[in-house]
Amino acid sequence: MTPGMNLNFIIKPVKAGILAFFCFSIIALSIPVNVFAVQSEQDRSHHLTGRVVDAETGDPLPAANIQVKDTYRGTITNDQGFFELSVRELPVTLQFRFIGYERQEAEFTEDRTDRIIRLQPSSLELEELVFTGEDPAMHIMERVIARKQIWREQLDSWKADAYTRSGLSNEEGIVTIQESLSETWWKRGRGFREYIVDQRQTSNVMADQNFAGTSYLPNFYDDEIEIAGFRMIGVTHPDAFRYYDFRIENRRYLDDQIVYDIRVIPKTKLQPVFEGQISVLGETYAMIEINLVPGDMVFFPAPIQEINLSYKQQFNNFGGDFWLPADVRINGKAEIGLPGFRIPEIRFNVVSSITNYEINPVVPDSVFGRSRARIAFERLDEVQRERIGRSFELQTETIPLTEPEREAYETIDSTKSVEDAFRPTGILARMAGSGSGNGNDSGFMSRIDINPDIRFNRVEAIYGGIKPEFDISDNLSIDGKIGLSSARGVLSYGGGLSWSGPDANRTGRLRLFYDYDVRTRIHSLNYTPGLASTNMLAGLPDYYDYFQRERFSAGYSFGFREPVTRIWLRPGVMIATENQQNLPKKTNYSFEGGVIQRENPQIDAGRLSTATFWLQVGGTPTPFGIVGENNALLRVDHSQDGFLGSEFSYTRYEGRVDIRIETFLKRRFLANTLDIRLEGFTHTGD
Repeated sequence: MTPGMNLNFIIKPVKAGILAFFCFSIIALSIPVNVFAVQSEQDRSHHLTGRVVDAETGDPLPAANIQVKDTYRGTITNDQGFFELSVRELPVTLQFRFIGYERQEAEFTEDRTDRIIRLQPSSLELEELVFTGEDPAMHIMERVIARKQIWREQLDSWKADAYTRSGLSNEEGIVTIQESLSETWWKRGRGFREYIVDQRQTSNVMADQNFAGTSYLPNFYDDEIEIAGFRMIGVTHPDAFRYYDFRIENRRYLDDQIVYDIRVIPKTKLQPVFEGQISVLGETYAMIEINLVPGDMVFFPAPIQEINLSYKQQFNNFGGDFWLPADVRINGKAEIGLPGFRIPEIRFNVVSSITNYEINPVVPDSVFGRSRARIAFERLDEVQRERIGRSFELQTETIPLTEPEREAYETIDSTKSVEDAFRPTGILARMAGSGSGNGNDSGFMSRIDINPDIRFNRVEAIYGGIKPEFDISDNLSIDGKIGLSSARGVLSYGGGLSWSGPDANRTGRLRLFYDYDVRTRIHSLNYTPGLASTNMLAGLPDYYDYFQRERFSAGYSFGFREPVTRIWLRPGVMIATENQQNLPKKTNYSFEGGVIQRENPQIDAGRLSTATFWLQVGGTPTPFGIVGENNALLRVDHSQDGFLGSEFSYTRYEGRVDIRIETFLKRRFLANTLDIRLEGFTHTGD
C-alpha cells in the first residue's frame, strides 16, 4: 500500500455513484409550465391486453409493433410477447407488425380480452443472394443517408408520448424498478424537453430519485450519439463510410416490402463506433431497426473492469417521409473492482416506447423558456398532470411488466436499499468502512467510514493514524483524525462538523474544524504526502517542509450555477486562528540507506489569525487531471496584528487558472488533453 493512500478516494465515489452512473441522473428545476391544454379527450376507459406469438412455433415475439389503426398511437410487446393498451372507445382495430412476418389486424370489442395474436412468418420466397461485384449494402446505405438528410431538413419539431422503465439488478435478482409516463418535445436548435406526467417505482426508491425518462436515451438516426461520455459516430452519419463497412447478411419482408439486414463493421479502432446489424426497408431506404453494441474503443478506466452494453431500437413512419424512434431497449452489465475491492455485478436494463407523434406542431415558447437548454426533464405538479389526462391508474400506453418485475414490486420493500445490494467486498472495502450493514440509512450516525492515514517524512518518521467519518444525516456529518508519530511520540488529533444544503444547484456549506497536527508549508493538488513518502523511502529528497500547527477554523461557502451558462460560482469566507511551531529533522532513513536529507527550515513561530475570502468559477481541480475541467480561483488572506490575538500583519493575494484543452481522440470518454495551470501570488505587509 502506498503510504498516505486514502482508500475512500477510490471507494467512496464508486459506492456513492452507482445509481448516478447507471440510472441516468439529472438536474430538475421548478418553473411554471403553462403549455398544456386540457386534454380530457385522451382519458382512456378501455384496457386491452394480449400476447403476440409466432403462429407456427408459439414462441413470443418481443418488441412487436402494435398500432391503433389510422392513428400514430401504439405500443410494443415485452420480452414475453405481452402487450397492454388503453383506448377511449370500442370497438377498435389494432395492427400488429413484426419484421419477417405478415401484418395482421384484429378488432377488439371488449376489455381485457387476453387475446393471442398469431403472426404468420412471411411466405414470400427470397432469391439466393449472389454478388458479382461490390456488396450493394454500400449503395443502399448511401441512399439511406441521403434521404435522411432530406427529411431531417424538413423536420422542425415533434411532440410525442412516452413510457419508460429502467431497472437495476444484481446476481440475486432485481434491485430496483423505476417507471415514468411523459410528454416529450423536440425542436430544431433547442433540443429535447420531457415533462414527467406520472411515475412509479419500487418502495426502496424515493419518488424524487426516480429518473426514468427518455431524455437520455439515444436516437440511432442521429449523426452523433452520446453514450456514457463517448461521442459515438452514428451509422447514418454523413461521413459514415470513413468509419464503417456495410455488408448484406439477410433479406426479409415487412408488409410485402423487402427488408435488408446489413452487418455494420467498424473500420477503425481509434474512434468510438458501433458494430452489429441494422435493417433497411428497401423501397423507401429507411432504417427501421438496429441491433448494435459499442466497438472496442468504448472502454473505461479502473476501477471499472468491464461494461457490456447492447442497444435495440425500431423506427416507424409518422407522416410524410419522417422516420422517428418507436422504442429503445438497452441491456448491460458492469463489473467494478480492484485487488481487494469488488462491487457485485451490476445489471441494468431500460425499455421505452414512444408513440402518438405529432410532426412539426407549433411549439409554445414556454416549453423551452428561460434559456434552460441543458435541463433534461421536469416533473409536473398535480394540476398539470390532471390536464394531461395520462396516468398509471388509467393504464395508458405501457409495456407490461414481466413476471420477475411483478414479483419485485410485491416483494421489494424500503429496507432493501440499493447500497446494500451493491455493498463492496474485500479487504480494502473493510478498511474503508462499508457502513452499518443493517439496511437502514435513517437515524443517528447511519453510516461510518474509517480511513487509514499513513505517511513517512524526515520530521515524523512513520506516522500512523485513522480518519473516521460519521454521516448523521444526508446534510450533516462529523469527521475526525487521530494518529501518532514514531519519531516524536506526539499524538495528532482533530475533528470537525460539516453541513451542506440539499439543493443540487444552490448549495451552501458550513465547516467547523479543529486540529493539532504536522502540516506542510505548501499544498499541492498533484503531489500528495503519500507520494512524497514513497520518494523519501526510495532515497530521493523529501519534497516538503513541515511545521507543527494547532488550528481552529470556521468557514462558509455558497455554490450556485449561473442560469444561462450553467457554470458553478463558489464564493466563500473563512476565519481561522492557529499557533505555529518549528520542527527539527528526526530521520534520514531510506530503504537503500546512506542518504542525508536536508534540515527542516525554520518558520516565524507564533499566533496567526486570518480572514480568508475566495471566489471560484468552474469545477474543482482533480489530482492528475482525470476528470478535470476549466476553472479559476481568486483568493485573499488577511491578517491584522491584534485581530483574534494575531502576531502578524499582512495581506496575501492569490490567483489560479486551470485550462483543459482536448487534443486527440476527442470523442472518447477520457480524451487526450493538454492541462495548463497558471498560478501566482503576491503580498503586502509583514
